[in-house]
Amino acid sequence: MIRIYNTLTRTTEPLVTNEAGKVGLYVCGMTVYDYCHIGHARAMMAFDVVVRHLRRRGQQVNFVRNHTDVDDKIINRAREADVAPLELSAHFIRELDADLDSVGLLRPTLAPQVSQHIPEVITMIEALVRKGHAYSADNGDVYFSIESFAGYGKLSGRRVDDLREGARVAVEASKRHPGDFALWKAAPDAADLGWDAPFGRGRPGWHIECSAMAARHLGDSFDIHGGGIDLVFPHHENEIAQAECASGHEPFARTWMHNGHLTLVDAGGDPVKMSKSLGNVVQIRDIVARVPAEALRLMYVGTHYRSPLPFSDAGLGDALSVLDRVYLARETLDDVVARGVSAPLDELPETAREANRLAAGFVERFDQSMDEDFNSAAAIGHFFELVRAINRFGNDKKARARGADALRPALAAFDAVADVFGIAALSPNAYFDEAKVKRLRAQGRSVEAVDTLVAERTAARNAKEWARADALRVELDAQGIAVMDSPGGSTWRVRVDA
Repeated sequence: MIRIYNTLTRTTEPLVTNEAGKVGLYVCGMTVYDYCHIGHARAMMAFDVVVRHLRRRGQQVNFVRNHTDVDDKIINRAREADVAPLELSAHFIRELDADLDSVGLLRPTLAPQVSQHIPEVITMIEALVRKGHAYSADNGDVYFSIESFAGYGKLSGRRVDDLREGARVAVEASKRHPGDFALWKAAPDAADLGWDAPFGRGRPGWHIECSAMAARHLGDSFDIHGGGIDLVFPHHENEIAQAECASGHEPFARTWMHNGHLTLVDAGGDPVKMSKSLGNVVQIRDIVARVPAEALRLMYVGTHYRSPLPFSDAGLGDALSVLDRVYLARETLDDVVARGVSAPLDELPETAREANRLAAGFVERFDQSMDEDFNSAAAIGHFFELVRAINRFGNDKKARARGADALRPALAAFDAVADVFGIAALSPNAYFDEAKVKRLRAQGRSVEAVDTLVAERTAARNAKEWARADALRVELDAQGIAVMDSPGGSTWRVRVDA
């Protein structure tokens, strides 16, 4: 049974869906006026794992994640760049897709854009006006009246009477109540981005877009709505109000899921605000240029999705070192199973029996952890335990020589981790090749320079110039390069601790 913490009820509940075996999931996407940074990626990664696990457990997931391509931030940025707003947003949608592809995120089933759903927005606003839940103001905007909805505040726990100035609401003279929010923003100037509507030319407010798109693609009442914890109020609270008032159906979403914030931390472990003014915004493309994308994924899944996620270069380095050990274990697994030499467990050393025990029970422990509110931290902990055991196995010559059957159950463990977390999804050679290119580039070095030193050492060995060969090996070791000699020649990797 899959259980999920529901922000709406503040309890962990069994997953219940409108249709057995099918899940309708809506996740709030980005406002596309800039590149995707690691804070945005927290939500993207969290729900990527949710979708992957639900599908692994046999659910058919209709995953909808929107693009907000109509917004004042987009309009202002487009004005600065002297381009049309929708041209700017189209550019950043393409860049977003490229960034998310680079870290192995699944594409959503649907990725609706606000600009393509204006009729649905207008229809919903018309229904709200007709039913007395919305009103046109003197400035041409259309506002939702929060006092018209008795359930307002049920998600966030806020009371209508408390929503006064300073409570994340925009106080304007045109509103009847300070907490009322814009459904439609007037844009009478033909030069401004806008669409004609019965209540005047304009464009959608922020909140109405998600209600309209979710209802269009998942129905008036669907299974799961997700997003960052910062969206609980006002965005998701307002979504519920306008959607349930417009349709007359409740609940708008059965389950509300929210991921915790990502925070930067400095070398001393203190939190640091990520902002352009400080020059410390970390974009996804910055990270994947430095390290394999799976290191970033590993950082994210190592923390439960609802918990705050501290991010630092030191933490990323730790994730990369752990990932190296994961792939060393995978290398051992592939080698031992491919050779296929086996002996009964009772004839093998303890390292083989321990690895077999952890591998044989891994999938059950993994699924139990993930079924309990997608507890990736616990699930990846089980995996690290197995990886350590396999690496001990790999260092034991007796276990390695005849342990194929003992280690074979670990294949299913690696498959589960790759399916759900997108980790250990490459061949060891592909991973280590990518890692050495990116590590050396980050250090201002090149693969070609190391290849030259390794070739010089090989030539010295072939010429029996042992002192020269030893000196070159010492030089390579000082640079963090591990050289592996075999009858077929010498290969190298950037050492795990380099």
